[in-house]
Amino acid sequence: MDKRSIFIISAAVIALACFFQFSRMDGFLHFASPKNESTLTKIEESAEVDGIELPTSSRETYLIVYDPHSVDSTFARHRLEWLLKQIKKESVSITVDDMVKFVPQNYRGVLIATGRVGLIKFIDKINDYVEAGGSAALFMHPDTELGDDDTRARAYRGLGIESAGAEVNVWGIRVLTDFIFGGKGYDSSRSDGTWYTATTLTLAPDASIEMETIDGVPLVWQHPYGAGRYMAFNGSVRDDKENIGILMALIAHCGDDAIYPVLGVKLFFIDDFPAPAPEGNYEKIYDELGLSTVDFYRTVWWPYMKDLARRYDLKYTGLIIETYGKQVTGPFAPSNGRQARDNLIVYGRELLDMGGELGLHGYNHQPLEVDGFLTPELYKKHDYVGWPNKGEMVAAMKELYRYAKESYPDYEFRSYVPPSDILDENGHEAVAEAVPTLKVYSSIFEGLTEDKAYYQDFVRNDDGTYEIPRITSGYSPTRINAWVVISLANYIGVFSHFVHPDEIFYEESKDLSWGMMHDSMRAFLDESFTRYPWYRAVTDSECADLLGDYLDMDYDVVREEHGMRLTTRGNKHPLRFILRSNHVIDENNVVGGNITAIADSTYLVETTGSEVMIRWSD
Repeated sequence: MDKRSIFIISAAVIALACFFQFSRMDGFLHFASPKNESTLTKIEESAEVDGIELPTSSRETYLIVYDPHSVDSTFARHRLEWLLKQIKKESVSITVDDMVKFVPQNYRGVLIATGRVGLIKFIDKINDYVEAGGSAALFMHPDTELGDDDTRARAYRGLGIESAGAEVNVWGIRVLTDFIFGGKGYDSSRSDGTWYTATTLTLAPDASIEMETIDGVPLVWQHPYGAGRYMAFNGSVRDDKENIGILMALIAHCGDDAIYPVLGVKLFFIDDFPAPAPEGNYEKIYDELGLSTVDFYRTVWWPYMKDLARRYDLKYTGLIIETYGKQVTGPFAPSNGRQARDNLIVYGRELLDMGGELGLHGYNHQPLEVDGFLTPELYKKHDYVGWPNKGEMVAAMKELYRYAKESYPDYEFRSYVPPSDILDENGHEAVAEAVPTLKVYSSIFEGLTEDKAYYQDFVRNDDGTYEIPRITSGYSPTRINAWVVISLANYIGVFSHFVHPDEIFYEESKDLSWGMMHDSMRAFLDESFTRYPWYRAVTDSECADLLGDYLDMDYDVVREEHGMRLTTRGNKHPLRFILRSNHVIDENNVVGGNITAIADSTYLVETTGSEVMIRWSD
């Protein structure tokens, strides 16, 4: 063999050795390492129309009437004030005794936050206001006892109530129209857990029922009164949030051509993914599909999830977990499992290639709460271990952050979802301290107080991070979940769902096969996006950018004989609004934006600049 051949062979051996050593040290992860790239459209900084000077805010104002002696009514007043403030409307609140403060011509609508209508001393003034063309809405089921009988009778006349009986608990709902837009045709069973405290009543023949119980008790209706109309919700403003869409629908029907902002987005979270996959066979999966758990994840579950993303235009936010141990004191050792790390790289890159986002879940699955925050029953029931202090939480989250950055060195991890949706104040601070790029916390929207979960609203924190809750969950959503989708569409225009890869192993899923879960999830998404096909897919941190606009922007509305002028400011991205109008509107009759009919007398308006001019086509 000549010297040249020996040199070539030696060089090849050295090159291969360098290749394998570089690979062993994960050097290739640093080539084309994924980075965060938002796909959101931005508007030009100077988006205002030539010659148009943006006016100072002249917000629409609503009058809230409440009973200060009723806890329920006072709560309803505050809930309505909060809701109006969120959609950039003003409110004035007066008590049922404040006759001299009622000046109806100044208000877009009158919101009656008490069922004790017999106590409203100025009910005749409200009737006169409605009869002259105004709108009034009742937000609590009508009381039949308190107050003056004659006053109550005059209130009932405006509301279209011919007779009222007992207060009862009613179960199950049926949505008859698009008063709650996109909801027409929804119904639930008596056993699904949806209930209201309502008044049994008989309505006038000219009242139109928009929503009722399965047994036919009216829940939402409208009643024409002179040139105006009354609306009513035969329920109550409770501290749960599943009916918040009803409140918004009532507000949106006050006056003609009502408009309010929404986010108009759909989010989908996969908790515990990427994460270590259980080894071996799980009897339920093996019996049904003949697969090990690892093979089930790779050949069945993940292809199914990718198909859902294509079919329903979803962007996944995956939440990384490093181990499933119970360690709550340091030092927190790095995971030594090669399979877990391979899962993080392979599944994670595929998720990112689909337009998704990787966020952080936990070093392990122990909720970040100092020992004693939960009840002994919860610790035992869920096999939780409380953390001794915030410092240990910080150390564990720093290890998770290091673990994730090792595989994705150029990626900014911006999203955090607490394990089991539990997070105390110490845990909240620990995450912020450990993850310098953190942008958004995502837990859940509502639930039972005794569960000690971290419940959220759509808000921005003082440190600039955001709270973006998940709304529904699971592979076999209930009819209540389907109702909440409708309610949140009317409230803020958000679909937000989460699942876990291992839900088929849960005790709650013991009666469900994979095939049943597979079909149930598709049916839920089919129904949701048939009702609301206009949602745009976003990741968690992309939604935070849009939520920032939603909170920062302001707008003015000028209604003209032949159309409407909408002027906006303070936003970096196109805004979305819901317009409730009986006018016919052609999509070509809009300048400065786009408009789409999305339900009966309901339109989606999307801005492309700072001013949108909408012309009626009728």
